[in-house]
Amino acid sequence: MKSKVDNLRLGLLLGIIAPALTMLIIYLIQFTNFNLSELVDLLVEKKVFTKIVSLCVIPNLALFFLFLNKNYYYSARGVLMATVLFALFVFITKFTL
Repeated sequence: MKSKVDNLRLGLLLGIIAPALTMLIIYLIQFTNFNLSELVDLLVEKKVFTKIVSLCVIPNLALFFLFLNKNYYYSARGVLMATVLFALFVFITKFTL
């Protein structure tokens, strides 16, 4: 019987939320004296925006292996899809900013 947890949408959703939460944690720890638009401008100016976004995707690795370990292959596939979307975003952003 297929588990409710083993679904592509859940994996995709968690694969998008995990990096966003990681970025929020980095913001709350390191950059609270800036508002969000100032922070993005600063990171782009210092040429580290794509590097920070890339590092924020690291929690997806844990999610991916957790889902694989539990044999939730569709959820793992969703996390992988979200990671590929972030990689495309980083690739496009790196060459346009």
